[in-house]
Amino acid sequence: MNRDGQGADAAEHGGSPYHPRTERHQRQGRGRLRLRDASAMAIGGMIGGGIFSVLGVTIQLAGHLAFVCFVLAGAVALVTAHSYAGLARRAGRSGGPYTYLCEAGHPRFAAITSWYLVFGYVLALAVYAFTFGHYVARVLGTGDLVARAASVIVLGAFLMINIRGVGASRLTEDSVVLAKLVILAGIAGIGLFAWTPHRLTPLTDTGYLGVFVGAASIFIAYEGFELLSYDYDAIERPARTLPRALYLSVFVVIAVYVAVTLSSQMLVPDSLIVSQREVAFATVGQEALGTFGRWLATGAAVLATSSAINATLFSTARLVRDLSAARELPPFLGRAPVGVAANAMWMLALLGAVFAMLPGINELLAFGSATFLGVFALINHLHARTTDCTRERVLGHLGATACTVAIVVLMAQLAVHEPTTLALIAGCVLGVGALRLVFARNRPPAPHQR
Repeated sequence: MNRDGQGADAAEHGGSPYHPRTERHQRQGRGRLRLRDASAMAIGGMIGGGIFSVLGVTIQLAGHLAFVCFVLAGAVALVTAHSYAGLARRAGRSGGPYTYLCEAGHPRFAAITSWYLVFGYVLALAVYAFTFGHYVARVLGTGDLVARAASVIVLGAFLMINIRGVGASRLTEDSVVLAKLVILAGIAGIGLFAWTPHRLTPLTDTGYLGVFVGAASIFIAYEGFELLSYDYDAIERPARTLPRALYLSVFVVIAVYVAVTLSSQMLVPDSLIVSQREVAFATVGQEALGTFGRWLATGAAVLATSSAINATLFSTARLVRDLSAARELPPFLGRAPVGVAANAMWMLALLGAVFAMLPGINELLAFGSATFLGVFALINHLHARTTDCTRERVLGHLGATACTVAIVVLMAQLAVHEPTTLALIAGCVLGVGALRLVFARNRPPAPHQR
């Protein structure tokens, strides 16, 4: 799909290739995205439901070294962001894995990767919905049934809102990002002010292996920075600004995650955080500021996950629409008669609701993290293969290796402790691959081939 083709398709469907927040920025006459704008988008995309979903699981796996998990996963995200920046700079236009792989001469591999990328975003939707549901249930003082119902309801609500064409503009994303950061910083500050070293003694209370398993399991918390590659054309001086925005946003998110994790462990015993892992941040908020803190933390989690659901649903539907226009997904998914890919949104919301019914957050996080680690391993490898710079090749191969090792560690952990989850992951991976194969064999010829 070349630039003209993308533009024509966007015009035909009444849409734009950009992220919804980028579109609103341009509609409001602010011009091209500056460093601050692009960084805010990436930070908002990563934090989304991130720390609200993964805090308890990270401490469960790594204990007092939980903060190291976020450093390791963040380092992998940083190298991958560098690879995205390099690929975008060489492409010289907006794009993602599909565009980069096609330009490297691998159209079939590009299509398969895109199917798994869409699947990864479905899992991200499920994580956000799952987290939203459990925080709502905690506030209402109800059980798992209400949490599951709330997960489905929030997906359905944003499905209806987006189908009516007002999804991206009804949530003020900049305000949501600011509110999340202020609340996280406030509670983190209280915890760090109460720093008590013996809370982290012994530092290796669960051993070192849990650190690597934790970093691999919660990698989905760094998903979101890659969306900037789709906005390359809308960024001011993109060859210079995009890399800086990616690096800055990942560094900020690493700092936020580490600060929140350490402060949480200063305020609340690890055992309590683990027992309340689906709503761990609400427990931390209550310890920091009492009932007000619990409501504040819960409000931040609900607002963050709602925003993440809205943006992910909108952006992924557009990705599905563009892949459908390129004949890499069934045509009916790309139909957008009034500028909204309604069929794509229905599919995404329904699949997200199905996966949100998994029994626990651990399974969802492992599932989603493995998917994005796989896609990002490919991006790093592609960057290493297409660059002429030795240093860039080394970084690319390092990132690909790190992602691959993380997947192996995660799969080994699941094989030992959660074989059912591993079987589900394997079944879905094979299922997506089989569906892609069936689609490719039965795909109608392009109009010019008839």
